[in-house]
Amino acid sequence: MNSDSTSPSGGTSRIRAIPHTISAVTEALPHARRGDFRAAVAGAGEGGGLDTVMTAWWLEAMFESVPGRDQRLDDTVAAVGLVELPEEEG
Repeated sequence: MNSDSTSPSGGTSRIRAIPHTISAVTEALPHARRGDFRAAVAGAGEGGGLDTVMTAWWLEAMFESVPGRDQRLDDTVAAVGLVELPEEEG
């Protein structure tokens, strides 16, 4: 399954969806973050705690899969390229 996303240049690109499994998330994360993920999974136990850890780290893996993440975060912190949203009526 693929997800459409808008690239920083304004075009649309395809991002491969990452399965919601421990092995897939581990593989998708940068090597430097895999140990933190494994420790979080090991400390989560079963049930809701593991579900929460998996969801958080799955999102991190998806964010990491989009090129330019670090630059977008830096731009956001520096308030570069932000767009003002119109105020809601009502």
